Amino acid sequence: MIVVLAASLVFAAPLGAKGATSHAKRHMPNLVGRSRTQVYALMRADGLYFVTKGPGSANGTWKEVVAQSPRAGTVVPWHFEATLTTSTQSPHGPRRVPSLLGLSRARTYAAMAKAQLFFTTRGPGSSNATWKVVVRQTPRAGTRVRWHATVALVVSTAVPRTKPKPKPKRPVPVTTTTRAPVKRPKPTCVPVTTPSAPTTTAPITTSTGVATTTPAATTTTTVPVTTTTICRVPVTTTTVRPTRPKKPKRYRIGEATWYEYIPGRCATWYLPRGTRITVRDLKTGKLIHCIATDREAAHGDRVVDLNQTEFAQLAPLSQGVVVVKVSW
Repeated sequence: MIVVLAASLVFAAPLGAKGATSHAKRHMPNLVGRSRTQVYALMRADGLYFVTKGPGSANGTWKEVVAQSPRAGTVVPWHFEATLTTSTQSPHGPRRVPSLLGLSRARTYAAMAKAQLFFTTRGPGSSNATWKVVVRQTPRAGTRVRWHATVALVVSTAVPRTKPKPKPKRPVPVTTTTRAPVKRPKPTCVPVTTPSAPTTTAPITTSTGVATTTPAATTTTTVPVTTTTICRVPVTTTTVRPTRPKKPKRYRIGEATWYEYIPGRCATWYLPRGTRITVRDLKTGKLIHCIATDREAAHGDRVVDLNQTEFAQLAPLSQGVVVVKVSW
């Protein structure tokens, strides 16, 4: 009886220690960019659960994790349930080259790690890793390349100084000042009498056969009179109001969706590349800013295609489409 009790105590101690370690807190693994098989293996090994949302989560056809909550490294209890945002894009499928021009060394490493691409450098500071900024890249930003492709970068140790762009001068509106018309009296007609040159009548002489009889000299002068009527007509003044130029329409209202693209970048079909736009959710009032660097194929009611990071700030990725106002 004593031997059996001692044996039971010996075997009970290791089992209790194992049970205590199995229920210890865990560190949340990094699941962003992992495939479905990798996520199941990592979470099963750590004794954790997860739920999914986003494209492919309803029928289990998702292929990659694009976001997670809580983030990697967070201490969580055993059997904790994490929330994963998924995508139907293959983790090893083609991807777009991010824009690296002007980025520092640390930001370049972060952008290429997120895109799962490699890069080589040449130029000042490339041999001893003392370069500070990217001045050229091949291929250019937005080009679709295969997974783990290599991008060639030209770097420099001096940060180039960019001259500030002059602000466009706004046309100064021309203001026309007009005076109110002066009320003038009705036209008045005044008769004016003008004398003409006088007319003189000579005396008449009568002759007979024997003698000539001349009557007394009589001269008659007639002064004709000319009457002219002069009327004054008032001057009419017309007041012309200045016309204000119509301001151009600088916004569009329509639908916004999302796709896998570079954070801070977006796609439109009507704005030139490089235009900075503001997207406001008309339902919640939330807004984000992005730069239009890509072209979308859809026209009509579709006004912008956001990347998944900016779209998640407006609405859940599972919603797919939101009604927004795009201004620039």
